[in-house]
Amino acid sequence: MSTEAAGQPGGQPPPTRTAHQDVLAQVLAEAPRHGASAVRLKVAVAHQLGMAQAELQCMGLLAHGPSAPTQLAAALGLTTGAMTKVLDRLEASGYLTRTHDPADRRRIIITADPAGLAKLAAHYDGIGERIRAYLSGRTTAELEVILAFMLAGEQATDEELAHIRNHGTRHRTRRPHNTPPS
Repeated sequence: MSTEAAGQPGGQPPPTRTAHQDVLAQVLAEAPRHGASAVRLKVAVAHQLGMAQAELQCMGLLAHGPSAPTQLAAALGLTTGAMTKVLDRLEASGYLTRTHDPADRRRIIITADPAGLAKLAAHYDGIGERIRAYLSGRTTAELEVILAFMLAGEQATDEELAHIRNHGTRHRTRRPHNTPPS
């Protein structure tokens, strides 16, 4: 049977996938599974700590340093009212403190309590050890590629979140963009 008879115009052989295309397809297929496994881990950690997901995510942001409540709300995609409730629960549990900004007493600064961060970190020690074991035999060049991939994934996620927040369905408690309050 000829290739024309097999449905290939002009008698051309069917296109073949390269090894690069195959590996790229595998990476793209694995990326959502990787993200989902990270979410499952966060759900389990939050459950162990008796926290809501937003509380755990908030503490993750505060691990990078103090922040204002409005910045935390924006990063988490929460209303300021919902953010206040998250902060109230975390403060009551001893995970964070609220202080006035010395430069502007009207502004509040949220800071993670070091003991609270240590308690959270303990729940990630096991996966940290496993990943270290998996990666310890990699060359510096391989680790640089892995790091570049992780940073690109974070950037792509942040860009997609911004797109969804700007063009997707708005939370029912939020006004559409550029709409004055009624």
